[in-house]
Amino acid sequence: MPTSTVIRTEVEASALLSTSEVPEDEIKISNKALLIIRRLLRNKGAVLGLVMLGLLTAFALVGNVGNPYSHFDQDLLNLGSPPGTDGHRLGTNAGGIDLWAMLVHGTGKSLLIAFFVGLGAPLIAAVYGTAIAFWGGTREKVGMWILDMWILMPYFLLVAVFMGSTGGSALHLALLLTVFGWMGLARVIRATTASLREREFVKAAGYMGVSDWNIIRRHIIPNIGSLLIINIITSTYGAIIAETALSFLGVGVRPPDVSLGSLIGQAASQLHAYPWMFWGPALCLVALTFSLALIGDGLRDALDPNSRSGGRA
Repeated sequence: MPTSTVIRTEVEASALLSTSEVPEDEIKISNKALLIIRRLLRNKGAVLGLVMLGLLTAFALVGNVGNPYSHFDQDLLNLGSPPGTDGHRLGTNAGGIDLWAMLVHGTGKSLLIAFFVGLGAPLIAAVYGTAIAFWGGTREKVGMWILDMWILMPYFLLVAVFMGSTGGSALHLALLLTVFGWMGLARVIRATTASLREREFVKAAGYMGVSDWNIIRRHIIPNIGSLLIINIITSTYGAIIAETALSFLGVGVRPPDVSLGSLIGQAASQLHAYPWMFWGPALCLVALTFSLALIGDGLRDALDPNSRSGGRA
């Protein structure tokens, strides 16, 4: 047998042997998204956060099934009743409205606001920041000037004015928080894109005649994907905190609509007389923010190749 054939056979055999020594589950996974998901699911804190968020979402969707009371029905025979009175699981408020039904509805509204703002604000920031940085020149200067002016606007007062004139629904609050919640991330994305546009692979794509939109879609956005994923979680968390603060102060969600923030605000002045009105929405709020914090920490570690908390990829 020729020497070259023997050497080739030995190389192929060693390659097969080295492949057989690698665990099968590590051979199958090669997609980046699957690797991130696998590292995320290895993080016990992130799994706990996902379970908690899933339970809260299920509670908001089907938590009031079987309850004869809705979040706007009044029981005039039970005004400010404690938990367990005449079928009221968490009691009633001073107006005789079932607190369990209000808690289910309020959790759903807070989740709606959080997910709406958490997805909308980072997407607007990504489009705006990437566009002004990629094109550069005069358009970048004008875009940054508009961005700086938008950041300086007193958004708290504007939200209060608009919510007062629109009736104070959860959807209006979500829109306003999205409109005023993307500027800080846009500045970060603009700086990141400005450095990426000078990279060789981006310039090479331009020399080859690739359109600006395809360069942004294929080369810029994938390189800021990790930043966007993390900011979706942090924006969701921030939206819940902002909604709670605004509703607590009376300039957010207003009756007849309810949210966790408005429920806590209503109960704050009656804590000694009706303590059960406070602890239900307060515990739901803590569980919601805690679950998102755990998921955010897990995603940060899963996206960081140098992190060891998620184990080997």
